[in-house]
Amino acid sequence: MYIKNILSTSCLALTLSFVMLCGGDAQASPGKRIDATHILAREIELPQRSQSLRPVSGVSYADTNPELVVNRAVVRSLGNKEQFWVRNIATGQFVQITAILRAVGKHCYVYVEDTQSVKQTAIERVQKTFDQTIYPVTTGHFGAEARPGLDGDNRVFLLMVDIQDGYQNPEDGYVAGYFFAGDQMLQSEFPAHSKTKSNQREILYLDTWPCDPEANDYLEIVAHEFQHMIHYNQDKTEVSWVNEGCSQVAPVFCGFTPPGHYKLLKEDPDRSLNNWAQWNPMPDYGQVYLWNQYIVDRILHDSKSRTSFFKTLTSSQRKSIGGYIDALKPFNVSFSDLFTDFAITNRINDAKLADGRFAYKQSVLKKFKLPPTRHITTIPAKVSESVYVWGSDAFFTDIANVSGQLKISFSGYRRSLGPTYPYFRLAVVLQDSTRVNPPKISFFKLDVNPADKNRLIGSFDVKCDGLYDSLTTVVMALAPEDVEDSQYMPASGFIYDLIFESDQPVANIARAAHSVDMQAFSQAVSEISDSQSEAAFRLREHYANLLIRTIKRDAERGSLQTVDNFIESAGDQRAFAPFARDISGMLMFLKNQQSSSLADEDLQNRIDFLNELISQR
Repeated sequence: MYIKNILSTSCLALTLSFVMLCGGDAQASPGKRIDATHILAREIELPQRSQSLRPVSGVSYADTNPELVVNRAVVRSLGNKEQFWVRNIATGQFVQITAILRAVGKHCYVYVEDTQSVKQTAIERVQKTFDQTIYPVTTGHFGAEARPGLDGDNRVFLLMVDIQDGYQNPEDGYVAGYFFAGDQMLQSEFPAHSKTKSNQREILYLDTWPCDPEANDYLEIVAHEFQHMIHYNQDKTEVSWVNEGCSQVAPVFCGFTPPGHYKLLKEDPDRSLNNWAQWNPMPDYGQVYLWNQYIVDRILHDSKSRTSFFKTLTSSQRKSIGGYIDALKPFNVSFSDLFTDFAITNRINDAKLADGRFAYKQSVLKKFKLPPTRHITTIPAKVSESVYVWGSDAFFTDIANVSGQLKISFSGYRRSLGPTYPYFRLAVVLQDSTRVNPPKISFFKLDVNPADKNRLIGSFDVKCDGLYDSLTTVVMALAPEDVEDSQYMPASGFIYDLIFESDQPVANIARAAHSVDMQAFSQAVSEISDSQSEAAFRLREHYANLLIRTIKRDAERGSLQTVDNFIESAGDQRAFAPFARDISGMLMFLKNQQSSSLADEDLQNRIDFLNELISQR
């Protein structure tokens, strides 16, 4: 993402350039929305509150520490003006603005910066949706915010303001909203020299430009940020990946569209679930959403189980994985086993595999799959790779032309990390592209190498009898659950070797694919470009079908070679436009359905080239 000069002077702003909350809106498309909550938490160190002044989790300030309440029962009327401190993201300074109270609800006040023009219908939609949906659903799933809060008021302040973030054009990143924990403290608790300012109340900041308060996805921002407020009240020191994961799934519970970050994970899947990246966490947003969505799809089948699970998670004072271990206790499944199934699901996502546990039920994710780490294109083959703890790799092998026994051998180095030894798990999934034979899954049995206790070794034999034509090997690294991950994270990847070998010669591992002779194709298209004869029509139809079949087959292999050959041959010839339209439609389908291992960016680049050719017709 492009970063404006005004942002590049700040470490905070550099981080912001990578952190999208969700997709762009009509005003800023294709701009990138940013959630600044966890960045502010990292950049601004809050003073330690004395033990006697710490509110009890889930209990109001007024009940536990009356001296913390700065106002009680202040009457606010529509049209009232009030001053607020707002963080200028571009400069890192706090500035004071004036805002007008435009709506009052059961659970919220909606203030709008006095320089901003926001339609009253949009303001009332925010207020009503917060009161009727966001507040009850989010508190029902994650627990309560401080209520009454520092200001003695039960209502949450929603401040709609043009957050100053250096935004100038649609390619820039911009801050869509944030929750700042410093507002939960008295100004007097900060050192006298501190430049940090507190509004001394429960408040969320919602951008008005370039965010569009009238857009359908504006309410997702409110739900996302409100979960942060709740989580801070329940567990002030929870790690980012857990907190952000809850905020990512909160809008889904409210009935809003799932956040689109999971698509970004396809472009950078080499991630550890519990290691939140500081400088490019966009794929992490996708992974933590997928993790929580998988848990919902897998074991939380009704509202009672969902609310019980997530309330336990947010209120648990154990950090990171520990909170999930607590929340999973009633469901008779371990964190390690759930992670194993989650990692396999992200690579396979097939409801017909086993008992259906390796598939998403959320409609937008039914075609989602992460791309393989590598395609095994020759046998015998040896690959050397590394995998992060609580991460996974996958290797795709086309076995249609393999007969006899295929042996897969594994050797992985499990160095010690602090007090523990991480370990590996490997799964092999056989699939039939015709869907006649249901997919099958098996797991390696790994043992400690007698000659090297730091190595785990094992092998698996696959009978290649023609019933299945592809094989995916999933490699995962895990750690003992009884050791807190703070003692070994972050950690570099764990190296391993995989060897693929057959007991019979393999002349060509890949199936024979349809191919297109581009020279003959170009000549034929040129000759019939102006013809309306039946023969010309049938020839066009033949080549159109051949192109689509070949491109589809390429996509299954993770290739766009035929598309690239077509673009190179087409040049600026108008006669190629009808074929370009068919190919563009095919690529758009693959992109929208998330049904291939190809990166969205690679698909979009080709679509843009093809659309340019179409426009020349």
